Amino acid sequence: MFNTGFKDFIKKTRLPLVSSGDSTLDELLSGGFHRDLIYLIYGNKKKTTSILLSTAVLVQRSISNGGLGEGVKTSFIDGNNRFNPYDISKYAVSKNLSPRKVLENISIARAFTWDQMVELLESRLATLDHVKVVLISGITSLFQSREKQDFEDLLRAISGIKKILEKIKPLIVLTAPLNDYSSFRPKGGKIISHFGSVLVMINDQERYTEYTLIQHPYLPENKLLKWKPRKPKRSLARTAQNMKLDCWF
Repeated sequence: MFNTGFKDFIKKTRLPLVSSGDSTLDELLSGGFHRDLIYLIYGNKKKTTSILLSTAVLVQRSISNGGLGEGVKTSFIDGNNRFNPYDISKYAVSKNLSPRKVLENISIARAFTWDQMVELLESRLATLDHVKVVLISGITSLFQSREKQDFEDLLRAISGIKKILEKIKPLIVLTAPLNDYSSFRPKGGKIISHFGSVLVMINDQERYTEYTLIQHPYLPENKLLKWKPRKPKRSLARTAQNMKLDCWF
């Protein structure tokens, strides 16, 4: 049975959204992540990692509170080696969630070489049958050369992501660094760009962070700036960053 394009548009725009935890990115995306789209966020590593960590927490809120339900399982594949359980715990507490439960619902796999990343995505990811969220940090961070074999490996990795998409249709958010030879393309070239349904570039400047929506199925290209406040240095004796991880449990 065929539907009109307008009906399909209305159906998609009425789907519940999942917050990224970044208010500027949520505004750029008109509310947050749609579950039936593939997101590629590339650029500043610190900012893109922070978005994945906050998303890993927020998806575990109840559906009525903008999440996917308590106890939702998340797979976090870390190619940047920046997964931080302390930051996860601290953020979970700020959202009135149990840090222990949040961490128990996140499955972590780390890749330290390009071959490991390809194997994780091509062979291991598709074996998961219980996750509803797949977060891939730095999918091409370990992609070092421009040899033909490396691009063929990237195609194999993406085919592995497609397998889990066909199997359980999870929310998928990927991050990648900027291309070494470009100020606006992600590392991995057209292969990684064409895979994403939504492309967002985050460029960190001295006084502001620039968010650019490059591609979206039904939102126009857009750009937002988040200005950095000028704050005095905090006293290390008072900051929560000096607290131990155990204090959150």
